[in-house]
Amino acid sequence: MPGLLDFGFNNIELWRSEEMQLVQLMIPAESAHDTVGALGDVGLLQFKDLNADKSAFQRTYANQVKRCDEMARKIRFFHDQVEKAGMTVGIRAITDKGYEMDELEGKLEELETEMLEVNGNSERLARSYNELVELQLVLEKAGSFFDQARIDAQSESFERTYSVPETMDAPLLESALPVSDQL
Repeated sequence: MPGLLDFGFNNIELWRSEEMQLVQLMIPAESAHDTVGALGDVGLLQFKDLNADKSAFQRTYANQVKRCDEMARKIRFFHDQVEKAGMTVGIRAITDKGYEMDELEGKLEELETEMLEVNGNSERLARSYNELVELQLVLEKAGSFFDQARIDAQSESFERTYSVPETMDAPLLESALPVSDQL
């Protein structure tokens, strides 16, 4: 696992006791995110928290933390859906392309909406399929019931038409005639 602990530092001297300077930067709030991102990309800085006494909810970035929690929830939802589908989740290599938080949040929102729509359509499709299978079974049972009733009615009609005379005195030709002709 050579890339597991690779933090982007190419020279090991940073981990040794090199000469360092403590610098305090005052950055306007509008450009703070971009500035800290660019300084983090350099990889030669260490940030010190000057507001360590404040709780997470008292900090100015509490809304960003909530946004990150919401994005993590969406990613867990996707992971659960992939496992539910019986697919395996593979780990992909990190690409050089970075994502902005707003861009990633928008893409996750779009994908979650699509996934919820797909799940809803899948449930409706399964429900419709089950209803159609139920109707098919009802029609098959009703068809066999009516077929049996028709066969019973035909055999009963045949028995009534060619019935045996009550008395044995009747002439032979008369007993062979249908009942309707005898009346």
